[in-house]
Amino acid sequence: MTRSIKKKQAIIEAAIAEFKKNGYKTTSMDQIAATAGVSKRTVYNHFASKELLFDAILTQLLTLFTTSVSITYRPDDSLSAQLIDIAQQELGLLSDPAFIDLAKVIMAEAIHSPQRINEALAEVENRDGNLSSWITAAVTNGALQVDDVDFAAMQFFALLKAFCFWPQVVQGQPFPDKVQQESIIASAVKMFLGSYQV
Repeated sequence: MTRSIKKKQAIIEAAIAEFKKNGYKTTSMDQIAATAGVSKRTVYNHFASKELLFDAILTQLLTLFTTSVSITYRPDDSLSAQLIDIAQQELGLLSDPAFIDLAKVIMAEAIHSPQRINEALAEVENRDGNLSSWITAAVTNGALQVDDVDFAAMQFFALLKAFCFWPQVVQGQPFPDKVQQESIIASAVKMFLGSYQV
């Protein structure tokens, strides 16, 4: 990693910390520079405006979303095992403190400027669409019977996020431990397959 890339990442991390602490609107580029330990000029060399810096944070969140969970239907493997694997990957992402911080910053800004994150949310929905593709493949294979594939995909992730995302982001609760995670995953998989498995 080059020195320039390290400084750029330090600026992004400083911006996340400042946005989380003070909010997007009230945070200045001077504060971000001070937290990152770089000059204001260095900040502007990497990001011409606070808006572009925020966009970089959105991009980082989307990169985490799109690269952290691999969802490929395996016809020779049990549905339960595949869903457990998908859920474990999802919880790995949701438990990442950096991801939680990013999500908090973006949600706080979304309340004030919902238009700013519409595109980002569309990208996130596309990522969830990978589970839709998995469900479609399982339906085609005769393993699942689902009328609304996108609804079912959203439903599965919602069963996980009800315990492993929203309480942490909104209420600051600790992330469930390994035993609790296993129980949450098992319950979600059981409910999902109970509704849709042939």
